[in-house]
Amino acid sequence: MAKQTFFPGWKVVAGSGIGIAFGSAPVFASGFALLAAVMAHQFGWNQPQVAKAATIYLLVQTLVYPLCGWPLDRWGSRRFAILSILGFAVGLAVLSQVDGSLVQFYIAFALIGLLSAGTNVVSYARAITLWFNRKRGIALGLAASGQAIGAFLVPVLAQRGIAHYGWPTALLILAVFEAIVCAPLVALLVKDDPARYGLQPDGDANPAQPIVATANDTGPGVGAIVRTVTFWKLAIAFAVMGMSFYAIGPNIVYILKTAGISLAVLAKILAASGISVLFGRIGFGTLLDRIHAPLVGVCSLILFAISSLIYAGTPSVTLVLVSAVCYGLSIGGETDLMPYLASRYFGTHAVSKIFGWFLFAFFLGATVGPVAFAQLMATFGGAKTPLIMLVALQIVPAALFLSLGRYPASPADRLQVVPSPVAKRTV
Repeated sequence: MAKQTFFPGWKVVAGSGIGIAFGSAPVFASGFALLAAVMAHQFGWNQPQVAKAATIYLLVQTLVYPLCGWPLDRWGSRRFAILSILGFAVGLAVLSQVDGSLVQFYIAFALIGLLSAGTNVVSYARAITLWFNRKRGIALGLAASGQAIGAFLVPVLAQRGIAHYGWPTALLILAVFEAIVCAPLVALLVKDDPARYGLQPDGDANPAQPIVATANDTGPGVGAIVRTVTFWKLAIAFAVMGMSFYAIGPNIVYILKTAGISLAVLAKILAASGISVLFGRIGFGTLLDRIHAPLVGVCSLILFAISSLIYAGTPSVTLVLVSAVCYGLSIGGETDLMPYLASRYFGTHAVSKIFGWFLFAFFLGATVGPVAFAQLMATFGGAKTPLIMLVALQIVPAALFLSLGRYPASPADRLQVVPSPVAKRTV
């Protein structure tokens, strides 16, 4: 079989990027503040009341992530992503009908969290890992960069929609867009497995080995994986990373209050940080195909530590900009790392379930980070000591990454199960 002039796997990347760009994660991250401000003003809600909706959404979606693996394995990336996009559209339509009731507001966000988890990277990671092997890192990075693009486009479009049509109509427009634009594009572009189309990962030719529908779907089951040392090392590392990254973001205004930076300047700095996330997604994805992935994870931690150390000083505007860019680059690697490491250490058979558990660990840490950091700031009377503590904490995931070793050469090598005391005595 001759090598493809254009490998169809890149269509899968494009379709995944479109789905991710307008998934619930960027829409929530970039549009929630605008929507909540308008609704709070109209209905007389205060900030804590509105913030509860964000907590409910994040909590529900965090709990749903580990459950996504089962329907993904049963239905495939394409079908599950489409169903999730349509569910997200339903949730947005329900939210547009809220009429001054906080209970309705909370229920709508709980529904969105429940139905829309599959609109994010977790749905597409399985398809991409099956379509790509040598170029898996850059493929994941390009697809995940859709989240940064969505984070840039959503607030601009949302502001215009709210200003011209009001927030209920703006939500309905977004719901219709999800249903009649995003879902069909994902259905057209995303395919589950190259073997079904007589292709190999990366478009490679392998005439000596027959291609069957499950040829690329290899590795142990999730039950065996969760009993391995490697799984728990990665889960703990990602939990610490989630706690660390989210400790900074929500508290950035309070961290920089002594730097004399106006909100207008800070907004521009945060925009630069958002753009750097895009470069982080692509940059780290490229590195994953060239450097041992745990070392790439350590690079992400080093960038985060540099950012935190700059914030811990008395930075100028220029240094704050450097710090924000380092922070954006560092968090840009997180979405690439989780599915990539899951597939390299455990194979592709259970990659959706394992990625879901890694997301659960990451966002579980993320729910602790902002509150814990704020409490430490109150205890120490400022951000300097908590930031230095945060830098020191990065030793934990760095050590865990460095202890992983080489990728397993075969499915049997992936099952380095945590030894029991009885087994240890009999050796």
